[in-house]
Amino acid sequence: MDYKDILTGVAERLSSLRGERLSAGTKYRLMGMAADIAEVAETLSAEVLERVRHEAVLDVDADTDFDQLAEEVLSWELTVAGDDLQELTLQVNSALGSLSEVLAEISSQLDRRHKDEEYARLYEQEKRRYLSSGTPRRVRQTFDDWVYDVCNGSPTMEDIIDYVTEKQVHMFEKGVFNSKVEHIQRASRYPDEFDFSLLDDDHKLKKTVHKHYSEFRKLVDYSDGCLVVNPVKVGRHFYANRKEENAKSHRNAFLKYMHKISLAQELYRKLQAAQSESADGGLLPDVLATGLAMKYWRRLQQAGFVDEHYQLSPATTRKQAMYIADVFSDKLQMRSKWKPFQELWHINNLAQEKWEMQETGKSPSRSEEIDAVFSD
Repeated sequence: MDYKDILTGVAERLSSLRGERLSAGTKYRLMGMAADIAEVAETLSAEVLERVRHEAVLDVDADTDFDQLAEEVLSWELTVAGDDLQELTLQVNSALGSLSEVLAEISSQLDRRHKDEEYARLYEQEKRRYLSSGTPRRVRQTFDDWVYDVCNGSPTMEDIIDYVTEKQVHMFEKGVFNSKVEHIQRASRYPDEFDFSLLDDDHKLKKTVHKHYSEFRKLVDYSDGCLVVNPVKVGRHFYANRKEENAKSHRNAFLKYMHKISLAQELYRKLQAAQSESADGGLLPDVLATGLAMKYWRRLQQAGFVDEHYQLSPATTRKQAMYIADVFSDKLQMRSKWKPFQELWHINNLAQEKWEMQETGKSPSRSEEIDAVFSD
């Protein structure tokens, strides 16, 4: 239904009536005009307004500026000379007012549907469509095959990180964000989230992958080392790109690869929980058990500063422990700098060690190695 053509026809008929010479047929033309305008309003209400109220944003033709049309119709007014035609003229103008109200209500409903909760609802709708297809079962089987065939049933946390990185790159290669990436002048970098060194130097996305990741992160939050879909942002992205070429396949690709990533991250959390058990049976505090924190713990273990239970190695001095805690807490942006480490390592007064280092201006031995552990 072309709303603009219908309204153009109404406008033309109004114009012809304004300049028409009064005749015996004018009365009947005015009656027909009022009835036709009322029918247009009723049709718009039935076919558009109800659809806007009950269907998803994605299925609404929002390219029509209904608010502008409402103002335009409201400005239309018929004036016909002749006392005996005044009542009919009022009926035509009243019908125009009703038509304007319907157009304004459609615009209002569209505005309402553009609120955050509606974008989130659009994402959930698309997700349900994906989950009701046969793809999720195949994705699960493929992931299980990777776990048992490639990793012999026991993937390490490093394996999972590599897997997630690989799936992100595959998503980028599918062109999900290409239309956006082409216009990015300066992309944000996330060195603690995406290990660009995992890509081969000759990888075709090596030079632009940070742009893809930057666009990807506009839709996905990074929390405790895991990527979590933001329904509002993704729904807004789906809606904004609904008319682009391959929009549907790009939506499906995004949902499929995020499904793969979520399966991997679910396993990652299980391994993280198992690995965070310390020697005395306690747990790492939550602030020291995030994905980013675990990356630094692994590096500290490899450098010999802590053991597999995150306890200080015998060769690690108090000053080195202070230095590790100081840099570690800065990297994690911790509110409490010393307490979590002092409770974990059963030592006190690390702040005093920091004060003494500042007073003497002398860093502890192996400080450069510790800096390297926390380098991005």
